[in-house]
Amino acid sequence: MANAKILEKGLKLLEELAQSAEGLTVVELADRIGVHKTSVYRYINSLLDMGYIQSDGDGHYHLGNKILELGSQLLRRMPLRETAHPFLVELNDDTRMTVHLCVLDRQDVVYIDKIESHRTLPIMSRIGSRAPAYCTGVGKALLSGLPTDQVVSLLREATLERRTPNTITDPLQLLEEIKTTAERGYAIDNGEHEEGIKCFAAPIKEYGGDVVGAVSLTGLKREFDSSEESEKMIATVTKTATEISRALGYVKN
Repeated sequence: MANAKILEKGLKLLEELAQSAEGLTVVELADRIGVHKTSVYRYINSLLDMGYIQSDGDGHYHLGNKILELGSQLLRRMPLRETAHPFLVELNDDTRMTVHLCVLDRQDVVYIDKIESHRTLPIMSRIGSRAPAYCTGVGKALLSGLPTDQVVSLLREATLERRTPNTITDPLQLLEEIKTTAERGYAIDNGEHEEGIKCFAAPIKEYGGDVVGAVSLTGLKREFDSSEESEKMIATVTKTATEISRALGYVKN
């Protein structure tokens, strides 16, 4: 039990470092993981030796390259990412929009692939990062593949924070939005996660019919102002999701 607690604190230390772009000091880490700084020094020395963290020389610690190596190995073993990538490249070439590939992890989405548009958008997404499912297009697309009772359970766990004036925070309205998403086959993020950013997303299914991922097109809201342009993007992203699903073995009955 003691060893399990030590492991838990060590992993919590890594999680805290992952959330800090500037790095954290021993005192800050001790406060965040709830242990004495003497224990933090022990964790740090072991993690430094193994390459999981590194020091910038001024008392701040950051994640080390070993974490990147492990993450890269995990991504390479994900058949969804490997299968979908060429389709994402084609989608990006056709639309010149930013393309995302995501999976669901409880009430969050995790970005497992991303291809930038011809210009950089002011968005926070990056491979390996997370975002709330309830206010993202990819999240609503992923939730649309779950039974209603499971969606209700996940929404209860989530903090339905109003991130922009357009964020839907009412659980019943969100359930209706997810039901609509399932019926029409695509989701819309109308500036709900990041103001001024719009997204169309579609679910990806594996051979058994379960939704295993979501692909999206993201751009500035003004780029989707016309209904003609929006319809074109929706058709394109849903076509890509269908092609990826087919490559994963899904056949629509």
